[in-house]
Amino acid sequence: MRSTHTSCIGIAGAVIASLTTSAAAGPFASSVLGYDAGSNAAAGYTNALTALGSAERFTGEGVFPGGVTPFNPAFGTDELVSVGSGGHLSLGFDRQITNDTSHAFGIDFIVFSNAGFADASWSDANPDNDGSGLTGANPFIFGAGGEATIQVSQNGTEWFTASITTLDLFPTLGYSDYTETTPGDLGSVESDFTKAIDPSLALEDFANMSFAEIVALYDGSGGGIGIDIAGSGLETASYVRFLNNSGEAFEIDAVAIVPAPGALFMLGLGGIFATPRRR
Repeated sequence: MRSTHTSCIGIAGAVIASLTTSAAAGPFASSVLGYDAGSNAAAGYTNALTALGSAERFTGEGVFPGGVTPFNPAFGTDELVSVGSGGHLSLGFDRQITNDTSHAFGIDFIVFSNAGFADASWSDANPDNDGSGLTGANPFIFGAGGEATIQVSQNGTEWFTASITTLDLFPTLGYSDYTETTPGDLGSVESDFTKAIDPSLALEDFANMSFAEIVALYDGSGGGIGIDIAGSGLETASYVRFLNNSGEAFEIDAVAIVPAPGALFMLGLGGIFATPRRR
């Protein structure tokens, strides 16, 4: 019985160690494997290191500071990297990206850009709501740029395409308690940059939405473009590459890995198994 007990403790310890290591590694890109700005990258936005770490929650410090919302996307040269035509950006992660159907909507990682909704309140017939954040009858997204070919790799040398998409829906939301489209201060409730939004939603589904309704639809998420790596044929990946085969540049703010479901539950089980038996 003692040997069995020791084995359980050993197994649980290994589980805990694995989960602890995974938890210590952040969900965001941690290294730049390669970058080529391409032929028409946005001037001043060619520092690839800006794509590392968390997506922006507050932008424009020292120039025009404001909270990041779907109507006020990140715009600083220290916040975004531009990938022009013929260019590419390759990022590495401390955690593995996993193709897991139990991820919400099958999304395995999320890309954040500088796309934003045009605020129709400035052009509607009611001058009293100017700047309040309205998508209007025909929503328009600015700043998305050209199509991105998004590839993944296990080793950083062999690449497989997961998606070809425009980096538009869903514009980033930094804090879930924001009530203004361009708030002057940090919020109190950080949005979750690893929580995916239903990718079946299309631009027309946002018609005539107010800012408050968009925040409610996000339901705690920080937005971003969700990517499922199933199409690549890989089950795991440690690198993501963005290729620009279009005629228009696009910008990257950050990339976040969707966490493995049930990790906290497994950690709890590890604690149960590791608890010594009472005699």
